[in-house]
Amino acid sequence: MGLSSAMQWWEEWQLRILVLASLLIQYILYSSVWVRRSATVRRLRMLVWIAYILGDAVAIYALATLFNRTKKTWDGESSALEVLWAPVLLIHLGGQPWISAYSLEDNELWKRHTITLVSQVTVALYIFCKWWSGEKSLLASAILLFLVGILKFAHKPWALRTASFSSMQISSTMDLLVAEQSEGNTYSLEEYVQAAKKCVLETKVHRPSDFSEILSSCMFADQSAPYSVRFKELSCFMRLEYKNSYSQLQDCLGSAFDFLYTRIGSILTLLGMGLALLLPFLTLASMVLFATSHKDGHNKKDITVTYILFGCTAMQELLFPCYIISAFIPCFRSFIEKHTDGWHNMVSQHNLISFCVRKKKPTFLMKLATFKFLREFINQHWYIRHVPIAFQISGVVCQHLKHGWKKYICDAASYRRFNELRGQWALRRHHQLGWSLKKPFDDSVLIWHIATDLCFYHPNTSPQCRQGEGPERSREISNYMVYMLLIRPEMLMPGTKSYLFTSASDKIVGNSKGPLDTEEMIAHEILNMPMLLTATDLVSNASKLAKALMELRDDKERWSVIQGVWVEMLCYSASRCRGYLHAKSLGEGGECLTTICLLLSMMGMETLADRHQRSEPPQEEGREGDVEDQGKEAVKEEEEPCTSHAQAEACQSAEDYSPV
Repeated sequence: MGLSSAMQWWEEWQLRILVLASLLIQYILYSSVWVRRSATVRRLRMLVWIAYILGDAVAIYALATLFNRTKKTWDGESSALEVLWAPVLLIHLGGQPWISAYSLEDNELWKRHTITLVSQVTVALYIFCKWWSGEKSLLASAILLFLVGILKFAHKPWALRTASFSSMQISSTMDLLVAEQSEGNTYSLEEYVQAAKKCVLETKVHRPSDFSEILSSCMFADQSAPYSVRFKELSCFMRLEYKNSYSQLQDCLGSAFDFLYTRIGSILTLLGMGLALLLPFLTLASMVLFATSHKDGHNKKDITVTYILFGCTAMQELLFPCYIISAFIPCFRSFIEKHTDGWHNMVSQHNLISFCVRKKKPTFLMKLATFKFLREFINQHWYIRHVPIAFQISGVVCQHLKHGWKKYICDAASYRRFNELRGQWALRRHHQLGWSLKKPFDDSVLIWHIATDLCFYHPNTSPQCRQGEGPERSREISNYMVYMLLIRPEMLMPGTKSYLFTSASDKIVGNSKGPLDTEEMIAHEILNMPMLLTATDLVSNASKLAKALMELRDDKERWSVIQGVWVEMLCYSASRCRGYLHAKSLGEGGECLTTICLLLSMMGMETLADRHQRSEPPQEEGREGDVEDQGKEAVKEEEEPCTSHAQAEACQSAEDYSPV
């Protein structure tokens, strides 16, 4: 085939290929929700992103191609059926119900999509009115399709506006006003703390029926809920068994994802539900009219393509009503809830010592990378593990919060101090380790991460101890926190320096001697390195901390301290991440940090909005700087008598508390 023949073939098939490609992209987008909500197939999100970008681009390019084509095809036959594809392309531009936005920023572009709506509908109508020469049955089919395309395309900017951050804040504010008015009671901070503490101490476990998602919407909108609303949510949450309460957290995350990144928020209105049920039947009626019309004189290839377009489009439009109807059928409901409701249980894991092993002994994939920066990128991003441990980590955090209510919090001052802890309570009986928390938070995270692995691989740590729950949970949280430091530094803490990870790895690899093929060998190498106890030498500080921890002869106590520090650091980080960043992370698969932040909110802890909206001046908030003094204050708070018998029982010595 010569060049001229190839060009002629392309001119003939260009539009057909474009419209069929646009149809294929829409089917990819329709099934993208399972890829986006699952953490096990994160790498397939690139395909979803490409399909999301190409979806509008291919449809608009096809409309432009249709606009520029002459009225005659290469074989001289009428191209009236090609004109019939214009409303189908409008339907494709309307998108799919399961993906209205790929990232949170897309919701803010609803005005741009409104302009695109006006321009592309104008082009499609111009093409149709100028070139149409078909019979009445085809004309009726085209009119129905234009009605479907315009309504569905108009639904797109409406859905984006409904899910925009400003709309979410307005909706959250209205929900809070209604909830506050229904409660009637108002609490001061001190009254709330006393009522919440009594609730945690006295509430019996049973399944309530009045649980709501008000606090989750407040968290994502960075709003502070009234204490009366928070007390009601806490009392409902405390009545749940942990398995059920975790399911409630996952349902809240799933609902937030649906509201922000799909059209569920706009579909669940009266108008949206009417459109969702009406448009599929209009599409089906259009297909029937086309099938019963006379098609003599039309290109057979165009007839085949039109049948494919109409049939696949009608089937796609019918899928969502079938999904809604099947949700009311018991045999299908369990399958739907399993695969579309709730949220995944995966937690990302990264490890500095494993990173150093691959850096010292590159993997096959790293060897394929020609440039050093590519090898570094692959080492950082390709070898992230995902393990199903969010349930277990949330359980440890939930236990920590319950013990905080029972044994630490007695009044408003201790309530605020508890929300400022990032390891001080766990070190209350080991003040000699407090220096490790006097550093910036990102420094402390990296120091404790390295020290945790050094303790795990220490020669004095027995194999039986390594298999215990304490070391397992400690390393899981440690690996997750260092993953956040490297990959999601903006969520870990404002101002987090992700380069600390690479700096520490460069020091470890640069000072190591000989081949280091395993994590245990590198850990022993670090323990034997000469220590340079400077403020910036994180590796030496981690080695010093690990040796101090190994001086605790009781393995159970050692890992209780390590896990306690990690739990407090996790809570500290989660409560200081903006709700906007939590909402944004849902579009990228979500983070365990979001689950922990929502758990803190449900358990009545201080939120980021509460912290920023305090009415008292900073000097009245209590001290933050001196870690050892805070640890002493924590012990003193536990030992001081309280004002009531219930509080006295709750605030007695916490010597028996163990987070393991």
